[in-house]
Amino acid sequence: GNSQYERIYSQEKKGFAEAKLKAGGKEIAILSISDTANNPSAIAKFKESSSKISGYPAVTQGSSGTAVLVSDRYQVKIRSKDSSFSESDRQAWLSKFDLRGLSKLK
Repeated sequence: GNSQYERIYSQEKKGFAEAKLKAGGKEIAILSISDTANNPSAIAKFKESSSKISGYPAVTQGSSGTAVLVSDRYQVKIRSKDSSFSESDRQAWLSKFDLRGLSKLK
């Protein structure tokens, strides 16, 4: 299970929330959710992507970030803060995140 992982949530501003993922007291990744309703250019990169995670369009951002677009509106991104947290780890976390539930984010 993920009992060794600790999630610390913080709501930065309306339409944006993030969770820090810690393991062994060390921050290893940051999950963020942002509403792109006011930033339609943010979703252009997803439209050009051929890769998917859990059926949602996905993009890799630099060497440490992976993001998916839910309901053509919510960008869910996970960024590695530690080299032990790989691309496949990011994909696995995104796939088990409740992406459907996120689409109800207000």
